[in-house]
Amino acid sequence: MGLDAGGTLITDAEQAKRAIYGGIRMARRRFQQGSLFQRGTRHKVWVARWWEEVIKPDGTIGRSRRGEVLGTIAEIGSRSRAMEVLSRRLNTINSGNHRPQSTRCYADYIAHDWAPVVLPTLKYATQKHYNYILDVHLVPAFGKARLTDIKREWIQSFLAVKLAAGLAWKTVKHIRGVLGRTLSSAEDWGYITHNPALKTKLPRRPIRPTPKAILTPDQFRQLRNQLDDPARSIATLLVLTGLRIGELLALRWKCADLNSPTLRVAETVYDGHFDTPKSQRSARLIPLGEEACAVLKAWRPGHAEPDGLVFHSEVGTPLDRHNLLRRQLRPACKKLGLSGITWHSLRHYSASRIITG
Repeated sequence: MGLDAGGTLITDAEQAKRAIYGGIRMARRRFQQGSLFQRGTRHKVWVARWWEEVIKPDGTIGRSRRGEVLGTIAEIGSRSRAMEVLSRRLNTINSGNHRPQSTRCYADYIAHDWAPVVLPTLKYATQKHYNYILDVHLVPAFGKARLTDIKREWIQSFLAVKLAAGLAWKTVKHIRGVLGRTLSSAEDWGYITHNPALKTKLPRRPIRPTPKAILTPDQFRQLRNQLDDPARSIATLLVLTGLRIGELLALRWKCADLNSPTLRVAETVYDGHFDTPKSQRSARLIPLGEEACAVLKAWRPGHAEPDGLVFHSEVGTPLDRHNLLRRQLRPACKKLGLSGITWHSLRHYSASRIITG
């Protein structure tokens, strides 16, 4: 990537295209017929090869030998029929409408283009999730491949392998989503002509063999009594308000009006990083009942700083949701024989049904 004369960030592919179509360097087009050969033993296919202009990693124009399977011999038939298919495939190139594509490999594109430019625009939690998906799943699979060589069939097979390996359907969906987003930027920047991930499909989401755990009112009262503060108060407020755990741990006293009484969601926190709420609708005003007010009043110090956190460590930093889960919620659930209970699941329980006082 680089800057144009006006200081605008442009990709290597865009630099090359400006040079080509601005007349600075125009390669002489040659009409080509390509070549055909058969491959395979039991299931023979017609394979075509031809030359294409490409954009090299340094932004200059070169030529690259391309190969593509046109189809099986059973589907296409004779060599003359295969030549007709190849002729249609080469029509864009021979007509002069072909635009050179980049030879950048996926790993290089992620490291030098996408990660420095796009990743910082995402929320911290999303960045962490995307980095994990890229490092563990996508770069090992597609890292050495040219962006132009990542086709729909390859992605479809890759997703099928991930499902067969035992990954959850939702996890595979997230993997496809991250791949699609990175390739979408590659399309916008001119490295590829279309996003192949958009044409892939996942099987229908399987029905859960066992439903999610649901607490009864008695079970929640037992769990609440088993917990020590701050986990006890946090669990109670999650149920009473429906807040997300990150929203509650980012709550400041200036956002809790106990006279109204209302609670304003203005921030969320993840691994100590404060950010805006998950979505525009997440920035909301929540009415507080008597019990929620009582919990907050019990935590309010005599001279509460407006910017002070309601729940915080001894040095004033936000509490860690993972530590609270591991050290307090899970041990309490284990003693009661409860499984599958998390901070996220608690916020979905109806306060009027679970808490009776």
